[in-house]
Amino acid sequence: MFTGNKTLAIAAALALGATAPSGAQDLGFTYVEGGIIAGFVNDVENSGTINGAGSALELETDAGGGGFIGGAWQFGERFHLFGDYSSTSQDLEVSDGSSTVEGDFDLVRWRIGVGYAYPISDATRFYGRLSFDNAELDNVKVAGFDLAADLDDDGLGGELGMIWAATPDIQVQGHLRYTSVGEVAGGGSDAFDSDILVGLNGRWFFRPGIALITGYELGKITTWNVGLRFSY
Repeated sequence: MFTGNKTLAIAAALALGATAPSGAQDLGFTYVEGGIIAGFVNDVENSGTINGAGSALELETDAGGGGFIGGAWQFGERFHLFGDYSSTSQDLEVSDGSSTVEGDFDLVRWRIGVGYAYPISDATRFYGRLSFDNAELDNVKVAGFDLAADLDDDGLGGELGMIWAATPDIQVQGHLRYTSVGEVAGGGSDAFDSDILVGLNGRWFFRPGIALITGYELGKITTWNVGLRFSY
């Protein structure tokens, strides 16, 4: 599990390693990025997704951590292809009323798609994206209990956002994102339900083409991350 102190320590170490500011940065969409990610999956304990527990057992989930990687390639003046992948280990507690055992399960998400960016000014870009999204809960491990997760689904997604170069070295990005696999389904035949997420990201280019990045996305599956981006 990634704690707030570990995240702040990594960010501070990267910041202390920076030297001179990079100068003006473009707002292009050709980059590779990666780092650590933490998150929380709501409503797993009420969905019946993790089976084998039986009615006598109670489940409780907590935040966990892992890693992410992503990238994009711009073609033409305004179009780009993109993709991202993340895997986090979520903490899980199983209780039979008299004792509690700790374990975990994996949340794996990825998406690929195409985007279009429109320059509003030299310092601002508005963009839209269409994507194919996938989400999966897997690998349930709790000592002494024979549990399984049956949750793997995919569907379409869309994103609208804006990027603003607040200074030559700092960029701020906000977005509103729809995904058809954003919430653990409470019933029915689908593994996931749709959700709308709100995100805020920041980037500090401490060297030319290299940025310290951080982001937070709020939804039924909430995530926050810190890492590095290499722009080309």
